[in-house]
Amino acid sequence: MHSIEIVTAISVILAVAVIGWLCKIFAKSPRLKPGSYKAVTLIKKKVVSQNSDRPTLFLTFNTNVSAFPTGAHVSCKFVEEKKQVIRPYTPTRFSPSECELMVRVYPKGAMTQHMARLEVGDTLLIKGPTGMKRYGRAGPGSLTKVLKNKDVDQHFKTILMFAGGTGITPMLQICNHIINDPKDHTRCILVVANSTPEDVMLYDEIKKLPARSKGLIDVKFTVSRPNDDWKHLSGRVNEEMIESLCPPPSQDVVSAICGPIGFDKAVSSALEGLGHDKSRIW
Repeated sequence: MHSIEIVTAISVILAVAVIGWLCKIFAKSPRLKPGSYKAVTLIKKKVVSQNSDRPTLFLTFNTNVSAFPTGAHVSCKFVEEKKQVIRPYTPTRFSPSECELMVRVYPKGAMTQHMARLEVGDTLLIKGPTGMKRYGRAGPGSLTKVLKNKDVDQHFKTILMFAGGTGITPMLQICNHIINDPKDHTRCILVVANSTPEDVMLYDEIKKLPARSKGLIDVKFTVSRPNDDWKHLSGRVNEEMIESLCPPPSQDVVSAICGPIGFDKAVSSALEGLGHDKSRIW
């Protein structure tokens, strides 16, 4: 009898301790809002790329957000010499107490240079969720453009996804959404484009998508400057590559593009050249 009472008492003490710890964590985690910036603290910083010219960082901030829509991003801001610098980033991971951003640092990138200088304990202004595009809001196999007056939905059976560099993050959001929704049977063709093999981010995670999705997701890697060890596609994403990898245009197909401006324009132009309707290119 005494042993049962002791075990019960210990369980209660542990439960109280865990609750107290969780309350402490959430109390320190500012709740993000889409309409106003909050100063959030950097709690973890990790360099993950092998490219010394353009290193890639994982930055984890303490935040508190109840639900993060698939396709949304956060807006990051800092002020330097009275000038505001604002950039959007799609989180690689978002929990009720943490926001993880993947950042490629460019020599002349004002925001990425600022982020690279941050140390654990420093703060950055962030708001969210922001952005107008949502996946799955209107059901499986749908993209929604969130507008002030009326949302615009498109439905499809296949989505062609073209990710340039750090543009892989929103595509991973969509892939994980499809994998985690047993009712979503959308077919995905994901083309991951980078300059060199060393620039490819989250390679191991991306490689697992076909198996995790039970064949719904097909992944193709391409780099414009391959080395002798590269075993995937080489070259820029153009009409010839798209035609060889993707189904022809139809009302069952949409395309999503995310990457540098030049990449977005080149892929969009190639898709239109193959007959894909501009209204079905996101």
